[in-house]
Amino acid sequence: MADQAITTLIQRWREDPGATYQGWFLWRERLKNFRSIRRGLQQIVKEIEEGTFGSLYKGSSLETVVKSIAEQRQIFKGADHAFLWKPKLRIPDIYENRENQVAFGRFLSTCACCNSEAQVIAAIHRLDEQRIKGLGPAAANLLYFLHPTVIPPFNTAIVKGYNELTGAKVALGSWNEYLAMRDGILRVNTEHKALSNDLGAIGDCYLTSAPAVTPRHLATMMQQRGPPGSRI
Repeated sequence: MADQAITTLIQRWREDPGATYQGWFLWRERLKNFRSIRRGLQQIVKEIEEGTFGSLYKGSSLETVVKSIAEQRQIFKGADHAFLWKPKLRIPDIYENRENQVAFGRFLSTCACCNSEAQVIAAIHRLDEQRIKGLGPAAANLLYFLHPTVIPPFNTAIVKGYNELTGAKVALGSWNEYLAMRDGILRVNTEHKALSNDLGAIGDCYLTSAPAVTPRHLATMMQQRGPPGSRI
């Protein structure tokens, strides 16, 4: 997609009062939610370390945190699905398998305590090496609230928007694919100064702008939307 087309897309997205940039990213309560979610993640780590986390998602401290994330407007809608217990598949395997649960807790603890990008990425690789069934890059939504300038949000719509706007072919369910998308997101974010270094902004832009596959589609969309600030 041409640089000018992306720049135009970002401008329209930022100016649209009905878009999630103004409805979520600039929402006054957003940063308060960061603090409460971080405290919730610390509680999860504490319970896993003490062996009191339990073997059920329902009623757990993880459910409390993930529900809080899922309530953060459209960008995190459905974030809880990845952590819901699927009894037929017995995934995600962090409830019945103590070793996996401890690895998950260690992952969260490391990311909560570290202060460098390299440490966060290393923690992701260590978790991936554990090969925990059903626990993929949807866990990045937990990390976003710890390191919003390092880890972008993740969901199917964001991946779809990223692929359509960049021509990439990122697949779902793989940490390596997620990290490749993250590298691309950081490049785009660096090139387009209109975006915040908080990666929630560009993640939201990809989610909202998935229909704009090419400059031709973008032009059609702009005609339909009218002048900046208007809605379809």
